[in-house]
Amino acid sequence: MTTHITTEQRVRDDLPQDSAARPGRGWALAGVAAGLLGFATTILSAEAGAAYVDGKVQEADGVIASLNGHVPQLIAFHVVATLTVLALVPFGVGLHRRLRAALGADSLVPGVAAFGILGTALVVLMGTALNTEFIFGVAGDTPLAVPEAATVFNHWIATVPWVWGLTGLTGWALFRAWRQGAVRAWLGIAAGVLGTLSLLLTVVPLQYMAGWTGSVMVVLVGLGLAFGDRGAQ
Repeated sequence: MTTHITTEQRVRDDLPQDSAARPGRGWALAGVAAGLLGFATTILSAEAGAAYVDGKVQEADGVIASLNGHVPQLIAFHVVATLTVLALVPFGVGLHRRLRAALGADSLVPGVAAFGILGTALVVLMGTALNTEFIFGVAGDTPLAVPEAATVFNHWIATVPWVWGLTGLTGWALFRAWRQGAVRAWLGIAAGVLGTLSLLLTVVPLQYMAGWTGSVMVVLVGLGLAFGDRGAQ
């Protein structure tokens, strides 16, 4: 009589896995790209028209004439802002996975960190929402847009895509993650400082200035997690 014994060897969760099974760094590099593209978005939106000249408010006819002469910049702004959104999404989701792996499913830190990034992606997307209407509306020898509406659009693109205040929540979450040993000290402290500035600027209100502090923070965090991360990716 022959006895057959079937055994099943399970992979232990507490041991390092094969490197091929580890997530890559693409999501973190997407954060670097998102921050740089966000910085470029603010510059392009500021150069796409002129609601103010020498510190003085232009008349509506002057604003639409300025937009008419900056259609290529408006198109570039739209493309770059959209790419910013597309880069922010994998970064936010990847950051959630990275922090959850280090802190556990019960921690609120990963969700808050991801919300700050994904919420910012939605804000930037809304900053592009009027582009198609007004790019075609201000172009040509006889613009179709009403000058007063074009003026509102000029203010819209020079403000809304800059509102990166929610990244302040990500900064605070990363600071908390450092306190719990999940990220390096320099990353947690830098994110906490820049995140605090972004939130303060949003509350003041000087929320459009958070576009600078927020995009810098996203670049630093992306670089830190792509090239200097000590935790599981």
